[in-house]
This record gives sequence, structure tokens and C-alpha cells, in this order.
Amino acid sequence: MGFLKKDSDFSSGEHFSVVSAECYFQGTLSVQGSLRVDGTLEGSVDNARHVIVGTDGKIVGDVTAQIVVCGGVIEGNVCADMLEVLAAASIKGDIRAKKMIVEEGGRIDGQCLIGGGEESAPSEKEDKTEKDN
Repeated sequence: MGFLKKDSDFSSGEHFSVVSAECYFQGTLSVQGSLRVDGTLEGSVDNARHVIVGTDGKIVGDVTAQIVVCGGVIEGNVCADMLEVLAAASIKGDIRAKKMIVEEGGRIDGQCLIGGGEESAPSEKEDKTEKDN
């Protein structure tokens, strides 16, 4: 993916945040750019562009980002335009994504809504209303 490569273009204004393997962070992160988690983060991640969870990384909380690549553990709900679950990854929580790739061995424990947009929400509300009447 090229995240944190030596030749990354930092002049583009992209902001990179890292929770390294030795780090433990507790609280909500509102990230405008990209976040890589190789340590433990207990709390939610909001508004990120990219969230990458390394193989030893763990997030205990909800994740909202444009692109999420999980190679470690996420214990919380994930909302993303694109979600990639790598072979060693585990997600315990509900997923809402426009697109999702799951490698063989990747584990998900929760409900998934993939590709569903706002156009499907009114029909769900209509179904509930019809059942109630």
C-alpha cells in the first residue's frame, strides 16, 4: 500500500499518525489524515482517511474512515467506503461498507451491510411501518 514508505510524499499535506507497537492510547481520535495502529488503541477513531491496523495492532472501539485495512484486531463497529480484512485479522462488531475484501482466514463476528446505500434505508423503514400497521 505504500503507507510510511521512505519515498512517501509528505508535501501533499497528508497527515500521518502512528500508534506504535510500544504504545497504548485511550480516548477518541479524530484523524483528518491516515492512522496506523501497531499498538493498542482503546477508543473510537473518527473521520480518518485511512486506518491501517497492523498484525499486532488492536482497536477496541468503533472505526469510521474512508479506507480501513485490518491485519490485527478490531473490537467495535466499522463504517468505511472500503474495508480490507487480511488473513490474520479479526473483527468483532458490525460492518457497514460500500466495498469489502476478506482474505482467506480473516474472521468477522458481526453483521455486515455491504454496498447498501441510503437508497435502501427508506424501504427498511417502510417495511417496519407496514408490519406495525
